[in-house]
Amino acid sequence: MKNILFTLAFGSLLALSACQKNVDQFVPDGVQTAPDTEWKSVITASMPVISLKNDLRYVKVLDSFSYNNSGVVYNSGSLSLGIPSNGLVNASGMFPYGNLVRQSLLVQKKGDLITMNMPSVNNDGRLMISGGAFFMGLRNNNEDLSVTNGNTLTVKYSHNATLSGMKVFNATEDVINGFSWAANPDIVNNKVTVTGNGYEVLTNRLQWVQAAYLFDTTGIPETSFSVKLPVNYTNGNTLVYISFNNMQCVADMKAHVNDKKFVSGDLPVNRPVTIIVLSKQANDYYLGYQQTVTAVPSSGLGIQEIVITPVRSPLANIRSYLNSL
Repeated sequence: MKNILFTLAFGSLLALSACQKNVDQFVPDGVQTAPDTEWKSVITASMPVISLKNDLRYVKVLDSFSYNNSGVVYNSGSLSLGIPSNGLVNASGMFPYGNLVRQSLLVQKKGDLITMNMPSVNNDGRLMISGGAFFMGLRNNNEDLSVTNGNTLTVKYSHNATLSGMKVFNATEDVINGFSWAANPDIVNNKVTVTGNGYEVLTNRLQWVQAAYLFDTTGIPETSFSVKLPVNYTNGNTLVYISFNNMQCVADMKAHVNDKKFVSGDLPVNRPVTIIVLSKQANDYYLGYQQTVTAVPSSGLGIQEIVITPVRSPLANIRSYLNSL
């Protein structure tokens, strides 16, 4: 009898141990997926980092108004649009008439720049102080319109901290490669004026426009950051940004595939910044951030290394955090 009882007790302990082991190693649907630790030499549309960008992005606003090829000012939403007579043309060289469909979006806060994957950095890597960026697209009879030669559109929007010296920059939208901002060389037909409550932008180009000026680093020492992350945070699933706390500027950090790190471009020293890490892995989102001050390290290669371990966070919480910047 004692042997029977011992056998039953021993069997129960084995079963309990097996159950506990299963609990410790529980994987949904019984499938264990190893984390992706491979850094990618080429980013493609199917990778989680592109899905992350698309999940974060704001949707452009669609509205419409009547246009008979005479001067008109259309006030709706956050962007006021002024069009001169004979100011628009389609691809066939014809003036549009009738219903115009406008696609627009205003991006102003630093968190908005991150949400749109739109760092305020020009095409040669120099930092830009942003006065706001906007998208303005116009269509008539399902045809894209452009501004006629010698004419300009007038776009006005409110801004609570205007700065003088802004120029017009243009960029082409590219979800995979990001934005590449370049100053519009036609300074006669492209200019920014400070108004009583914001900016007035004259532009001869549609689509993405930014009012900004290049940050002058003359005489200012510069440094750069590298960010070290856990092994499952790679350029195939992760984005890293630097938000300047006391100026309207956001820089992105580029992937150094061989070193498995994200590294910034040149940054002015003695500036308080927040380094922000966003990631999407499987169906989960992750957020990490750390505040620091740019400085030249006392030793090494002149690069400040920051270690960040992001935590899982709902997309709504990530949006809320970015909105606070």
